[in-house]
Amino acid sequence: MVGKPYKVKGKWYQPKEDKSYNKVGLASWYGSAFHGRLTANGEIYDQYSLSAAHPTFPLPSYARVTNLQTGSSLIVRVNDRGPYHPGRIIDISDKAADMLDMRHHGTAKVQVQYVGRARLDGRDQAFLMASYIPKGERIRRNPGGQIATGVMVASNDATFTPSQVVRAAPVVPKPAVTRVASVAYVEPAATPAWAGDLSEFETMVQLPDFGPVPVERPQYTGQSLGTLSAYAEMRVETAQAAPFDAVLVGKGGLNAEAIRKSVERRN
Repeated sequence: MVGKPYKVKGKWYQPKEDKSYNKVGLASWYGSAFHGRLTANGEIYDQYSLSAAHPTFPLPSYARVTNLQTGSSLIVRVNDRGPYHPGRIIDISDKAADMLDMRHHGTAKVQVQYVGRARLDGRDQAFLMASYIPKGERIRRNPGGQIATGVMVASNDATFTPSQVVRAAPVVPKPAVTRVASVAYVEPAATPAWAGDLSEFETMVQLPDFGPVPVERPQYTGQSLGTLSAYAEMRVETAQAAPFDAVLVGKGGLNAEAIRKSVERRN
């Protein structure tokens, strides 16, 4: 969306797509006070995203912002309008200001270059993060829409195809070669020294079909009677009355007469 002409503080602004846009001016940033509010194209402003506001760029679009004092550079998503202060050419988000080393300052001198139209679904944060060039890294004076050196980004967006920057492969020094004394190699014997006649292992141990069957009771061998103390050949028929009978009926046996007398005593 390019947008219609609009007027702010008595000044008219004409939105348009200028592919050769390349200007130097002051950049400011806005943070938590605008977090969650709608932008000029209906998106929600997120202070932690890499976005920006520009008076005339198409919405949404991409622009590369370079801090001329530190050399740090970044592509941002332009989805809002502003700024309208004299000398300022772009407003960037809180996160973008932090990455461009200007968060602790109100403004910074920057170079703004138009890159191209942005995708409408807003899923471009990975691409924007990959475009970051930190301070201290040597970059060309005019980075344009290129992405960060050594970073490749896959995209099916036909509206913008960033040029690739090829960095020369680093020279890796060859490791030093240390010469060692030669060692004589002895061919191992074909037959191990421990290998002998294994024919004795060919016959398997034969186990019986079934194990020993225990007898029903221990047999008396005449050596000791201790093992036979718990067994008896026949029941002792001359045993006295059991203690249970004595407790119930006294000296008499457990019979009908004893039971009758026991009931009479209780009644």
